[in-house]
This record gives sequence, C-alpha cells and structure tokens, in this order.
Amino acid sequence: MLGRSTDVRSWRPQRFGRRAARHVDDPLVEPLWSGIRVLAHVSPDGVEMLDAEGGVQQWPDVAADLISAVEPSTAVLDGYLTTEASESGAVEAVPPVRPPSPVQMARQLLWFGGSANRRTELIDALEEQLPRAFAPGEEVVFVAVDMLAIDGEPLLDVPLLERKRLLESVLRERDRARHGMYIRPPVGVWVTTWRTLGFRSMAYKEANGRYVPGEPNEGWAQARIPDR
Repeated sequence: MLGRSTDVRSWRPQRFGRRAARHVDDPLVEPLWSGIRVLAHVSPDGVEMLDAEGGVQQWPDVAADLISAVEPSTAVLDGYLTTEASESGAVEAVPPVRPPSPVQMARQLLWFGGSANRRTELIDALEEQLPRAFAPGEEVVFVAVDMLAIDGEPLLDVPLLERKRLLESVLRERDRARHGMYIRPPVGVWVTTWRTLGFRSMAYKEANGRYVPGEPNEGWAQARIPDR
C-alpha cells in the first residue's frame, strides 16, 4: 500500500472504526481485553513493547516468556498487557481506568457521530482500553491477538484469519505469553461465558481484513456484552 511505512517500529496499533458491529462483514469475534494495548517486537536479543503513543512498556517477566514462546527469529505481535487469566480463563479484577482527557473525549465524539446511545457505547469501550496503572503484586500477561510481521516479512496485507492461524502456529504459550481466543458467529453461548469471566465488551473484526497501523479500520468494531 502506498504511503505505508516499512519501519516496523513506527507502527502503532490499528484502531477500531465507527461502524456498529452488525455491519462488519464475515466477522471473527473475540472478547475485548482490558489493559494496555501494545505492539510487541520480539527477537532473540530482546522484546520491545510499544503502546499506542509510542511509549515503551517495561515488563521483564513478560518479555522473557515472549522470547521463549516465539519460534521465528523475529516477530511483531499485536496484543494486550493485562492482569493474569487463571487456567480456567477467569479474568482478575483491575483498578478503575484512567478517564480520557478532554481532547481525547472531544476527538472521539466528533469521530463517532451517530446516536447518543452509540456514542456512549463506543466511549465506554474506549475507556476500557485506556492504559491502566496495575496494582503492585498483580501478575501481568501478554495476550496476543494478531501477528503483523514474521522473520522481517510484513503481514499487513495478509487476511486477518490467516494472520491468526500463523500466530497460533508460531507462539507457544507460556505463563505470561498467551493467545487470545476468537470465534465465528453466532456468539450466544460465548456471550454468557465471557460475561461470567469478567469481560464487558467484544471485538468484531473482518476475517478477510487487512491491517493499517495507527489508523482506524471500518472492518473493526466494538460491542458491549449484554447484561442479561
């Protein structure tokens, strides 16, 4: 794609679009993790985890597990630094999110448009993804949801479903490095399970979608998990 940077360290996490989830074609659906979204640059020499603002997140235990978990010589993974899920899949409680700044709020209100209810839903989802200050003693895990490069080869134009399959084949799970799950609709039974485990929102992503670092993608949408 013209204009796309080939410098992987200039990439930032792709952002969600403003469409409702029902308008996403042929979606993969996954629980929306709370925590700090980062791109993890993994190599035998170390791990650099860059957040949406380009800041470096330092988590030595996570980095050590990522180095041992990733089989290729290098890889770029999109994922979340989050409090540890137990073996049963339960998500531990985390401190309240930091509220968005007035500039962030105004930008999102203008971008989202649509009804007041839709804006409220999307702002709630945005708040869940703001960086969290983890409490002392909490175990932080990297949950990988996408793979953007492998052995120096960008995968941005590879369809999402294929990227996820590649991710599963090259990331051997460790205590602090895991795969995020995803399903195909219908999501009914999974909604109940995810809500019980503590998730509040879901992500809908086009199975055939490409990845545009740092930009909103209308093939990605968020939806609240019903309380019923």
